[in-house]
Amino acid sequence: MRRETPPLPRDGIYRTILWVLVIDIVVGAMLAIAGETLFHNPALNQLGAALALIGAALYVVFRFLGAREARRQAKEEDREGR
Repeated sequence: MRRETPPLPRDGIYRTILWVLVIDIVVGAMLAIAGETLFHNPALNQLGAALALIGAALYVVFRFLGAREARRQAKEEDREGR
């Protein structure tokens, strides 16, 4: 029985995950800036910074996994095409 292949970078779910992570990074950066400049609240600043950093790390991981899966699929297509 063949296992189900993970989504490729061109699939809708993969792009949706990346967009959610980008929005997470932007919201986190806005919270960090607002916490520092507008509200002078260190807790809000730290929350925003943590949110942005975690989102950025997850974005990098998903980009790496997507690129690896795309390379694997390309190799399989080359083998099947021969």
